[in-house]
Amino acid sequence: MATKETKMSIWALDPQVELEQIPVLLSIDYSRNIEYLDDYELSELDKKLLNRWIEYDQAHGFNIQQQDVLGNVVRFIIAKAYFETAAPPESAIIEGYGPLPRDRRIAANEMPVLFFESHERVYVIVTGSDYKTRFIRTVLMGGGRLSDENHRRWGKVQSKEINNYSFSSEFFYWLISKQNSTVTVDGISLEISDIRFLSQTGTERSDVRHESKGANITDEAISKTGLGVNSRVGQVGTTIGFTGGNFRLILFEDGSCWIDNNLSSINGTTGELEPFEANLEIGSLSLYASILPLFKASFNADRDQGRWTIELQASSRKLWALGAINELCSENEITIDEIQNLEWFT
Repeated sequence: MATKETKMSIWALDPQVELEQIPVLLSIDYSRNIEYLDDYELSELDKKLLNRWIEYDQAHGFNIQQQDVLGNVVRFIIAKAYFETAAPPESAIIEGYGPLPRDRRIAANEMPVLFFESHERVYVIVTGSDYKTRFIRTVLMGGGRLSDENHRRWGKVQSKEINNYSFSSEFFYWLISKQNSTVTVDGISLEISDIRFLSQTGTERSDVRHESKGANITDEAISKTGLGVNSRVGQVGTTIGFTGGNFRLILFEDGSCWIDNNLSSINGTTGELEPFEANLEIGSLSLYASILPLFKASFNADRDQGRWTIELQASSRKLWALGAINELCSENEITIDEIQNLEWFT
């Protein structure tokens, strides 16, 4: 059954790890023994957690594939991460009976993972909840206290502050300013619709967090007030339209995204628009190998070339603040005389 939303995260592999090495790393068995079962007479399988990579589809296996993504050819490998988690010993072992049957104390997990090459580095797109994706990094890749020689072959897996996928509050203010407009980078047009989700956290005077969602939220006094006082923005939701599809998403500062599967679509192999989930490879690559880096490039160009200056940001904040004041005055029938009696004006 299709889910309403898909959570996607982006990691970067050690610069020394090349895409050609990935098939070898995917072929290694990362299974581990369950330590608290060492003293019990059980089969080898009953004492083990199976951790391994499996083929996403038999036709391609772990082979490197190529995909045209908005005019650029991207090399990638897609696989499934398979890992098992065990119940704690107090739940898995019954006094006077021993360990429960394997299927009663071990849970299987399977998640798609896509490796792609960009600017001479390999990136990893992981689909699934943060809780489960941590297991992929610690059990099947380079992290974790029980890492061995095979795990260390992955090198360091970077999950934060990744170039092109790390977004500041200033970037989100820039993105908000682009709503209902088109950003064109390297001949590729990206249409940004209205902002439908906004997470604001704190100012110099407060650390209160506020989230707004719905149509035209930047027209609401609450959102305008937060933007007007330069609150820190850490998440923004909008719809991005491009040649080949559209994504309704919420973008986080670490480059992770929530994709709304019901309202996102992409051209499939037949040329027909299909749900995002049905085209995971093309959808994931379109987002992470093209669209997000293009947004970052456009933001950097606007900032470097004087199209997004401190003065322009201050002007935008003033307009948001005035909009909030206007709405509050209208709602509460506040007169100009009452405003002039405020502490700021006296």
